Amino acid sequence: MTITTAGSSAADIEFHYDLGNDFYALWLDETLAYTAARWDGIARDEPDATALPRAQRAKLDHHLDLVGARPGDGLRLLDVGCGWGAMLEHASRDDRVAEVVGLTISRAQYEFLTARALPGVEPRLESWEDHTPERAYDAVVSMGAFEHFATAGMTRAERLDGYARYFEACHRWLRPGGRMSLQTIAYDGAADGSGPVGEFVGSDIFPGGRLPRLSEIAAACDPYFSVVALTASAEDYARTLASWSARLLRAREEAERLVGPEGYRRYRRYLRASEVTFLRGAATLYRIGFRRRAEPLRLSV
Repeated sequence: MTITTAGSSAADIEFHYDLGNDFYALWLDETLAYTAARWDGIARDEPDATALPRAQRAKLDHHLDLVGARPGDGLRLLDVGCGWGAMLEHASRDDRVAEVVGLTISRAQYEFLTARALPGVEPRLESWEDHTPERAYDAVVSMGAFEHFATAGMTRAERLDGYARYFEACHRWLRPGGRMSLQTIAYDGAADGSGPVGEFVGSDIFPGGRLPRLSEIAAACDPYFSVVALTASAEDYARTLASWSARLLRAREEAERLVGPEGYRRYRRYLRASEVTFLRGAATLYRIGFRRRAEPLRLSV
């Protein structure tokens, strides 16, 4: 099966995400969520064993809130870049969602999700560019995938074109009045991928990745969606990274058995450098809620 994408290639994704499900399970929490948690109201002294999964589920609930999902709604939901299925599992147990489709271009994640056979969940080994739903969705959620929709070396115009094509696709997939949420890392104080930001998306960890800027997201979505909510929280990602790093340190012996001493050191370095990136304000984390426009706007350049 050939997976087409203008952003990070399937090979780039496999380089990172197909390192081994057992390795990631060592330092992610029980939800297997690999995006920033939402730490509002969770005390610093709460034990990590309960704090991180609670914060991850709070993040998942927040995204369901952003798309306007209410008890009993039974929405049809699309998760773009579903990872190991944190949202798929969470949504399948929530009466706000009746059916959820998850897209991934990682074969390891797809096989993991297929084996789980969660009720009401359909994982697909497919890029968003190739996705053609049988019927409209009520809502679209995407957490941690947007960073892969452009690649290093693209001009701003090329990035904007790729981002706009994504928002146009979401507009096409959604029913009238549908809602969407997006969680993405983005450049903030850094102008490019140098320094610690380069460590986060560099060839050593995320080959081919390129973070967006808020101005690019706003310009690309404007013809297709109204922005109804926007929050920025670099602290949420810094705290999540600190938790992951501490978990990986505690699991060092098993991690080295699975990926070797150099693999362990590479990921510890990546997690610690990424934490610094957020603490210094070079990058931030956006969570954005959108409402579908009835018809795309024709905007002048």
